[in-house]
Amino acid sequence: MTLTPLPLAAIGAGSIFPLLLLLVQLAIAYLVYRDAKGRNSRHALAWALGAFFGNLVVWILYYVVRDEVGR
Repeated sequence: MTLTPLPLAAIGAGSIFPLLLLLVQLAIAYLVYRDAKGRNSRHALAWALGAFFGNLVVWILYYVVRDEVGR
């Protein structure tokens, strides 16, 4: 009986970390989009793109001004 390796074993641990970071960024961008859309923001997509590409700076900025979003 021969065991076949898992597909992730061929990728290696060094390649999984950036993939996990990408997934976290996508998840946070989605959450920002959903929150901005729920607050009736006309710029929900812009906030989501900013959260994805701007990372921590935009996340903090959105958290600070999110009560004014959609007013």
